[in-house]
Amino acid sequence: MLASPVCQVLPPDFPGHEVYCPFTKNPGAKWSAPDLDKAKQLVEESGTKGQKVTIIAEDKAISKGVGVYLQSVLNELGYQAEVKPIATNIQFTYIQNTNNKVQMSITQWYQDYPAASDFLYVLFGCESFHEGSDSSVNISGFCDKEINDKMKKALELGVEDQAAANKLWAEIDKAVTDKAPAAGLFTPKHLDFVSKRVGNYKFNPASTGGFMIQQAWVK
Repeated sequence: MLASPVCQVLPPDFPGHEVYCPFTKNPGAKWSAPDLDKAKQLVEESGTKGQKVTIIAEDKAISKGVGVYLQSVLNELGYQAEVKPIATNIQFTYIQNTNNKVQMSITQWYQDYPAASDFLYVLFGCESFHEGSDSSVNISGFCDKEINDKMKKALELGVEDQAAANKLWAEIDKAVTDKAPAAGLFTPKHLDFVSKRVGNYKFNPASTGGFMIQQAWVK
């Protein structure tokens, strides 16, 4: 399996992560299955059925493939969806700018450092939203004062008591997940294939590269 379904903001085996999956067929600790009947009911109740929705994707195979899949789901739910691929080098800044009136976009986030704040505060903190800017990484424009205050408290607490801070981040993760400012899709899995001649293979989960090539040797 190259990926696993996402249920919450913080990824598995990450500081502050406590299993939580409210949006699934059988809510609980794990994702079980989609609930299209419930989804269709919510669309009917929202009064948005039949609306046109444009999905902004990167102009590369994986992103466009995900976009086409989302298009099929949205169409099944009663919308009129289309995929609009744009150049990879501008897509991320384009979807951040509120002037572009993006309805839905596909993007990914990799940690800069192993801390819950790098997901929760950076992506959903009030201070990360800048209207009309290409540099507004809080793409959803989410700003909840109560949650934001808890984030700042967790940041301060982390200086003295990281374990207590991670416990608070777990609460924040659940609160943000419940508000659903973004819809997580999946967490990719990193696979490396090495020769029998390679020894001392080390993998660093805190790095986007993963393979610590400086630690390996070759016969």
